[in-house]
Amino acid sequence: MEPDAPSAINLKSLGWSLTLLLLACLVAAVAVAGGLLFEQKATLALKQAQSLQTETRARLARVNDDEREIGEKIARYQEAVRLGRTQPEKRLEWVETLRHIKESRRLLGLDYEISPQKPLDDKAVTASGGFTFMVSPMKLEMPLLHEDDLLGLIADLSARVQALISVKSCRIERIPVTPNPTNAATLKASCEIDWITLQEKT
Repeated sequence: MEPDAPSAINLKSLGWSLTLLLLACLVAAVAVAGGLLFEQKATLALKQAQSLQTETRARLARVNDDEREIGEKIARYQEAVRLGRTQPEKRLEWVETLRHIKESRRLLGLDYEISPQKPLDDKAVTASGGFTFMVSPMKLEMPLLHEDDLLGLIADLSARVQALISVKSCRIERIPVTPNPTNAATLKASCEIDWITLQEKT
């Protein structure tokens, strides 16, 4: 029986070694799993932080855009006040200005019709300071010696009247040549022009 004693001891030692090896593997597996879980949490936290940073930057950009837009609106409003465009429409003065421009530029003719004033299209309205934009549409027809007659008229209107002159459309046509022309006009202009003013809200 004595020769078998070392074998029993060796088997017992081997058993303990295997047990320790299994425990070591288990500990290592738990450590690896913990490391992977920590890495996943860290990655998720990083993504959340990056998302929050991106959202914060986007909000800041929107705030800056809003501030810039407000500043631009204030500047436009102040410019309108400086030019006297917050006053009610002065239709009689506009008509007189048109007559003076026709005479000073020696235009061959000038036919126009100014429609009643109305609020500007809601999509284009920018109200501020208790004022709202109003528009007086005008249809204009005039014979031309050349295009500069029309350009000069529009430039004079913009410089002289207390309103914002907005040219919606203009069509220039060539007048057919006749054997005995009654005037020297070679072109005819047909335009739609808006006279825009600010009116205090009631």
